[in-house]
Amino acid sequence: MSSMADQLTDLSTVGLFGNPSKVELPPAVKIIEETCSRHGVQVVASSDLAAAVPASIPCLPNSEMVDNADMVIALGGDGTMLRAARVLGLSGVPLLGVNLGSLGYLTDVPVQELKSALETLLAGQCHLDRRARVYGSVWRDGKKIATSNALNDLVVNMGPLPRALDMELRLDSDSLGRFLGDGIIVSTPTGSTAYNLSAGGPICHSSVSCLIVSPICPHSLGMRPLIISRDTRIELVLHETGEGATLTVDGQKAHELADGDRVVFKEADNEVALVKFPQSQFYRVMRHKLNWGGTKRFDQ
Repeated sequence: MSSMADQLTDLSTVGLFGNPSKVELPPAVKIIEETCSRHGVQVVASSDLAAAVPASIPCLPNSEMVDNADMVIALGGDGTMLRAARVLGLSGVPLLGVNLGSLGYLTDVPVQELKSALETLLAGQCHLDRRARVYGSVWRDGKKIATSNALNDLVVNMGPLPRALDMELRLDSDSLGRFLGDGIIVSTPTGSTAYNLSAGGPICHSSVSCLIVSPICPHSLGMRPLIISRDTRIELVLHETGEGATLTVDGQKAHELADGDRVVFKEADNEVALVKFPQSQFYRVMRHKLNWGGTKRFDQ
């Protein structure tokens, strides 16, 4: 198994995780299998891909696939990457994203560049970028009823009816006061370009040790996004939820919340190791994804 070292070397088995509904997936799998075969690297796949990969690739339950892989390739968009990170859990197995979608902040390799990227990877010219997760725990009547880890964000949102939540934000037990709003986002630097960005929060370099707290449509001009030290204990008290509220984990998994619930956030103890290439500089990616500077190019 690969360690959490800075360099990714000595690959013997690569695991595949992906979105089987993507028409681009089977051709991408063929490229991966052919390239890995030339380098003596075995390929295994998640059983979820059984109908989309050739019979020559063994398909295993997710836990077994992770146990047997030195690296996992996620084929899809950012949603697929987030699901893959959850499947990897605490294993420490590195994760590479191949973008079969459109935007893709987390997926590092466009499918058009997959073959050359794999050659670079198998030549040992990649490194691992450790990304922090955010941990959340839900407390009701003094008891912990749910916990979650997220690579991008944990979000408290209002319930099925568009009725503002009455919330109180506390940082290290100091109350910032009660406010009405649609909810709150607690994001990692990795997730700063996701819901946080759409809600008016700041873009944060992935290497910064912090969490970002962004109120969603607060009914108070004083409630603004905050960049919080990684050691800060963040607590949200739900005084009144009306029709209820929901804690969403990376936009994919949800916990129902009720009046009086407390949600405590902190930086998680475990990280995700993303495979990165020499050209994967943060600001270059942001310029490309966000079209900074329009269509004019000044570096040609």
